[in-house]
Amino acid sequence: MAKSHNPETKVLRIKTGVSVLCVVIYIAGVVLLSFHLPFGVSDRHRVWVVPTYAVAGALWLADLLTRRIVLGPDSIRVISFSDYQCRTIQRTEIEDVTWEKGCGASLMMRAGRGIRLPNVGRDPQGLTNTIRAWLKKTV
Repeated sequence: MAKSHNPETKVLRIKTGVSVLCVVIYIAGVVLLSFHLPFGVSDRHRVWVVPTYAVAGALWLADLLTRRIVLGPDSIRVISFSDYQCRTIQRTEIEDVTWEKGCGASLMMRAGRGIRLPNVGRDPQGLTNTIRAWLKKTV
């Protein structure tokens, strides 16, 4: 889903419907594990299984809900806590954007290194095309 803060900024992030579905699945998982442990796991393990699921799920949701790529007028900002990324890259540093099946999209820098882009709910080819259009527009 793309939202604009100003006419020159485009934010790419997970769609709202997908985010809501993930929150519902997380809450349902906590509730279900609180009442029944699957696969014949003894109830005495509930004391560590439920909190572990709750904490890991909360971290996953926090990453999912904050992950985004912001295409600004002269820079791109990549935010993804699971990929340890929170950086702003100037347009002039970017050579190209590419994708490979199974590997996702990546920015190719003028310095010769690549920066993997986080999954923001678009297929890698679509994300690459969006960023390529932004690159052409900001040249």
